[in-house]
Amino acid sequence: MFTRLWRAIRSFFGALVGAAEDPKLILEQNIRDMQDKVPEINTGLAKARAGIIRLEEEAAEYEKQVKGLTGKIKACLASGEEKLAADFAVRLKTAQEALARNQEQHRGAKAGYDSLVKLKERYMSEMKRKTEEAMLAIREADASKWKTELAGVFEKFEVGGVDTTHDEMLQKLKGKSAEAQGKLAMAAETIHMKDIDMEEKAREMEGRALLDQFKLEMGLATPAAAESAGPAKEGEKTIGPAERAKG
Repeated sequence: MFTRLWRAIRSFFGALVGAAEDPKLILEQNIRDMQDKVPEINTGLAKARAGIIRLEEEAAEYEKQVKGLTGKIKACLASGEEKLAADFAVRLKTAQEALARNQEQHRGAKAGYDSLVKLKERYMSEMKRKTEEAMLAIREADASKWKTELAGVFEKFEVGGVDTTHDEMLQKLKGKSAEAQGKLAMAAETIHMKDIDMEEKAREMEGRALLDQFKLEMGLATPAAAESAGPAKEGEKTIGPAERAKG
């Protein structure tokens, strides 16, 4: 009984956590967290660099002391003041030891600073890679949401019966257009046939007139018959009675 109750409690809280875990929001927060660490890294680098500069300034001061004490020792020895020269020698040793410690510290600080610079470069590169991956995933998630909504629109479009009505109306319009085109073609053919009939009649009349002219020239018809057949066309030669006698 206790096990079942514990399982139910875990399932309930697991469902709450799952509902609260929005991958997009979590990725965006991760990006902000990584970006927030950059100022901290820069602050650490600035402090490390300041420590190096301080050690370099101390080293310059120790080198100046060593050089000055060395010169004083030589001057004392040259003037025979060995006691004073010995005192300067003790101070010189102290300065040299301090310079040596300073140089060792400087090497350690420089190595640490170089390591921090490399760590920052690695961190920035990793942050850039993860940011690009997160932004790509977010864009794909947004696109998936848009595609899902669009798919829903298309599903409603098909379910609503609009496709069928659309296709039916298109076919009707195409049918009316084809019918009108057919009527226009038939009308054009009818007009063309009328023109052909008129041309044939004109050609027939012209042929009869030429035939009557030949009959008249050959004496096979009288002028009265030729006149009744119709006047000769302009430019055509006619034969009179005298010409027929000659013939």
